[in-house]
Amino acid sequence: MENIIECPGCGLKLHHHQIPLNKNYNASGECYQKFSELSSYTIGKQDIDFILQHAIDTYSAQHSGNGMKPITTAFSLIGLYYALEKGFNGRQVQRVHTLLSRKKFNWKQLQPPDHSAYYLTVMDVLNEQPGESRDEMIQKWMLDVWKCWKHQHSWVREICDILLK
Repeated sequence: MENIIECPGCGLKLHHHQIPLNKNYNASGECYQKFSELSSYTIGKQDIDFILQHAIDTYSAQHSGNGMKPITTAFSLIGLYYALEKGFNGRQVQRVHTLLSRKKFNWKQLQPPDHSAYYLTVMDVLNEQPGESRDEMIQKWMLDVWKCWKHQHSWVREICDILLK
C-alpha cells in the first residue's frame, strides 16, 4: 500500500515524503515542492514577460486558505484578473502589485472554492515539456483557477476600479 498525501489546496495526490506543510499556503509540503520546481523553471527562462509572476499568482490563488493572509489571496486574484482579462504580462502584473502595496486597505478574507473544483494543478504544468508546451499549460492553469474563483470576480473588478483608478 502506497503512502499518499492529498494537497488540501488543489487536491493533488503525491507520494508522502513527510515534507512539512508550508505555512504560507494551504498546501502539502509535497505539492509546494512541485511548485518550487516550476518556479525554478520559470526563473531560468529569464523571459521579458516574467511568466513566474503568473505561476505565483495561480498557485497562491489555488492554495488559498489555512491562515493565508487575506492580502495574498486578493493580490493573486487581482494578478489573474489583469493577466487574463486585461492581457497583462507578468512584469505588468508585478507593477500592479507594487502599486497596490502602496495603498492602505483592509483586505477581507475571501472564501476559496473547494479544491475539487480545480481541473488542473502544478503537476499538470510540470508534466508538459519545458518550453512553449509548458508555458501554454501555465496559461491553461491560470484560466482554470480564475474560473474556479468566479464567485469573487465582481469583487476583484470592483476593488481594482476603486484602488487602481
